[in-house]
Amino acid sequence: MTRTSPVPPLDLPALFPGLSAFAKTATRLHPRRGEPDRSDSHVGGLLLWPAEEPWPTCEELHVVATETPVPPVPPLSTPSPELMAGLATMVPGFAGYTTTDAGSFLRGSTVQVQPGPLVPVAQLRAGDIPDVRCPPGTDMLQVLWCPNTHGEHSGPAIEVRWRQERSVVNVLPAAPPVTASEEHYLPRRCVVHPEQVVEFPDDEELPDDLGERVRAFEDSRQYGEESYSSVSRAPGWKVGGYPSWGVTGLIPMLCDGCHSPMDLLLTISSSEHRGAAWFPVEDAHVPESWGDPAWTVLTKPTGVTAGNEDGLRIFVCTACPEWPIRVR
Repeated sequence: MTRTSPVPPLDLPALFPGLSAFAKTATRLHPRRGEPDRSDSHVGGLLLWPAEEPWPTCEELHVVATETPVPPVPPLSTPSPELMAGLATMVPGFAGYTTTDAGSFLRGSTVQVQPGPLVPVAQLRAGDIPDVRCPPGTDMLQVLWCPNTHGEHSGPAIEVRWRQERSVVNVLPAAPPVTASEEHYLPRRCVVHPEQVVEFPDDEELPDDLGERVRAFEDSRQYGEESYSSVSRAPGWKVGGYPSWGVTGLIPMLCDGCHSPMDLLLTISSSEHRGAAWFPVEDAHVPESWGDPAWTVLTKPTGVTAGNEDGLRIFVCTACPEWPIRVR
């Protein structure tokens, strides 16, 4: 089913003369639960992976959850604060005390190298997604990650593969089983409904005079009114376009190798919803209610929680031959 963003409630180019020069397209993916074919563009599920190509594994340091058995604490209730303080010294990364039918455990975590297979996150065909950028000779982007938290960026370690679809002859039947310390890093299988939209940059990325006009306009907005920030960039999973920097403020994304500015390749979002300005017309009949499963399926279809309020973003440098990425 097609997904269509509503007509923007603000005509930003008319409000801010000169802004049109900074317009850029993005493709909203609009993931929805489903059973995609392995050769389709999709989120989660199977990848079109050559049987002869080794499946990637994570070799980085990451956070591993632990459970340390301890004798039950009488009475069968939460231990006293004094006892908890003593128990906390027994395990690194102490996160609490749990009693189940299997016994009593101290929950903790360690940072270690625990090699394991990566999880398929997304597969995007250039023929399906207008804003997918692929190196010469390739036409498909595949994204995988380790489903554990990593220290450097407090999120999953990401790997991208570009490939030529027709070169995959012998297909790997299934990905290896994984052990995840974070369930919210295991994307649910979703079909996508690509929609190309127009975006404009964060005010900090605009020239000074234009950025000042945008900020003055933002200051004039009342509670509940649409603003430049709510209308200029689409929420949710998207390819290309502009990043939303949120509470962090602008972070210049420069290539570690050639120091060139990097392009936004993919935004992986925890939610598809950020106000009415971008909520699909086809879903407008569903009332907003975070306790309603129907609303949850629309707003959190992938089950992924990653990054900050504006999602986890993958940037790419197309100036370097190997097209390196950075994650923020």
